[in-house]
Amino acid sequence: MKGSVHRGEIIKEAIKASGVAIGVVAEKLGVSRKTLYNKFKETTIPYSFILRIGEVIHHDFSQEFPHLSKTVKKEVKTPQTPQNNNLLLPFDTEPAEIQKPNSMKECETELLTLQRKYIALLEKFNELLLKTSH
Repeated sequence: MKGSVHRGEIIKEAIKASGVAIGVVAEKLGVSRKTLYNKFKETTIPYSFILRIGEVIHHDFSQEFPHLSKTVKKEVKTPQTPQNNNLLLPFDTEPAEIQKPNSMKECETELLTLQRKYIALLEKFNELLLKTSH
């Protein structure tokens, strides 16, 4: 399923089936009609964009992309904030298989690695706080 799904074709058919005009969908998404038509040609459209289309046409794309129903929670819509189409959200990529540690030693190693990353992140955050407070 991963390689055979053409996301552009799926959203094109869903919009067509909804009966909502392309111009209306494009306007509500804040893109041009040409941009929307170009999206139909893409095979790897970000899931965040697909979800926005679903909201506009009142279509649940979890039928076509089952992992969306497990990953995405409905959020309270904030009033017309400009959206950056370049941002990718965690569910924009295909779901990765979770690898579980096989032994206690692997668990400890993974925990130490995560702890080091967390500490490094905190140190960078503190540096940024110091820079911005001056």
